[in-house]
Amino acid sequence: MTETHSSSRSSSSSNNSSPSNSGSDVVLWITYINIVLYALCYQLQRPVEPFLVQSLTENHNDPAQVTLMYSRLQSFFSALQTVGSPLVGILLDRVGVRSASALVFCASAASYAILSVATTMPLLFLSKFPTLLQHAFLVAQAAAAISTGTNAAARAQALGRMTTAYTIGGTIGPALGGWLVETMGDLYLGAKLAVVGSLVSVVLSIVYLPSKEETAAAVHTTTATSSSMPASKSATTATATSTSTMPAPTTIVKKRSFAQELQHSYNIALRPNLWPLLLVKVIGGFAASMHSTALPLVLVQSLHFDPSQLGFSMSTAMFAVATFGAIAMAPLASPNVLGPSGMGRVGLLLRAGLASLLAVIVTNSSSSSMHDNESSGAPSSIVSRVVAASVLHALASHVLATGLTTQTTGRVSKSEQGALLGLEHGLFSMARIGAPPLASHLLLHSGGGFWTVALFCGAVDVALVGLLVATKSQQNMTLLDCGKTDDEHSD
Repeated sequence: MTETHSSSRSSSSSNNSSPSNSGSDVVLWITYINIVLYALCYQLQRPVEPFLVQSLTENHNDPAQVTLMYSRLQSFFSALQTVGSPLVGILLDRVGVRSASALVFCASAASYAILSVATTMPLLFLSKFPTLLQHAFLVAQAAAAISTGTNAAARAQALGRMTTAYTIGGTIGPALGGWLVETMGDLYLGAKLAVVGSLVSVVLSIVYLPSKEETAAAVHTTTATSSSMPASKSATTATATSTSTMPAPTTIVKKRSFAQELQHSYNIALRPNLWPLLLVKVIGGFAASMHSTALPLVLVQSLHFDPSQLGFSMSTAMFAVATFGAIAMAPLASPNVLGPSGMGRVGLLLRAGLASLLAVIVTNSSSSSMHDNESSGAPSSIVSRVVAASVLHALASHVLATGLTTQTTGRVSKSEQGALLGLEHGLFSMARIGAPPLASHLLLHSGGGFWTVALFCGAVDVALVGLLVATKSQQNMTLLDCGKTDDEHSD
């Protein structure tokens, strides 16, 4: 009798697990599609924005004025993202993946709609306001982290695939955006297409992604199934069966206010096992933002890249990252290769060296392009060198970001994933507020131009490697001390 009962329960569990796994696969694939669309829509604007700023700046023939206005726009965008990231992280934990995803894509559609009619600089700044909630990648990262649980290699693979999904859209976006400008002569066509793409993602999110209640029910079912005992222990099995069909009377769900949620995020950031990694993300993000602000300006103003060439450079780097992320990220995260901590250190060192290599290419190419009178864009030889170095720099940044995120998401509970990722995105955006003005200042007043920016960013990355090594050594010493204490107590 017990065997029959256990057999039927086993069959039921098996039948229930398959739909659950199937549902999780659907959620992940829809999330991947949404991220492709999100990246495509956002990246359509990237090669266009420097030219749009130039056309709307009052003294558009003055490179210094264009540089300052571009850096201010980037800082304004980052300030909004700083405020919005923790809010979206909190909303993610409160309202679930479906509502959060629909919300961020509605915000994206609103931003692109304003951008499509931004014929003045104030309107261009106004188009950035909805980006306060434009954090689709944050929602996607949370979904990937929750789905993979405590498996670091699986989490690294999921995050790598999520980044790959972004870079697929990012590969098409810049090239398509630059091509549209070159062929149609319309700086706003990409924004109009982005409105449509964002609204498609709103529909996909509402139709296919789970609500908060559905996610909670799935977690409860999984917990009940995993806690069931072997059939031979009939008394225990009966107890498990009776309790799994009843709500837990001791579980009290107490919602925190937004202020309490923000305080909770702050407390997460101060945890000893997290704050060094978050500090590396913030300072490393500052350096990355300086580099990403300065490079497009130098390529347009000094090397005379046109929109299609700038878009091609961005797309090629994105494609390389997508391919690399799909193939190499999980093996690199294995403890037998680099592991997540090794990925962080190697990524920083490679990025520091490649920033200097890009500076060499830009400096040499600037002097040669001054004697080149080609009327349309930069010479193909210069473009190819810049693209090659940019690809390697992007791969190093991808290894660094995946290694750090794999570590941080593995050090909090599932219920804190949204808060953590919102905190990370907010801190990263905060770092990017001051980075563009500093980058433009160094470009205009340091005397070294892009070389100064590259050396500054490289020095920051090398210093962060030292911080990671010191933190790792301190953690190892703490573990050894704990081991000795345990041995003494055992004696």
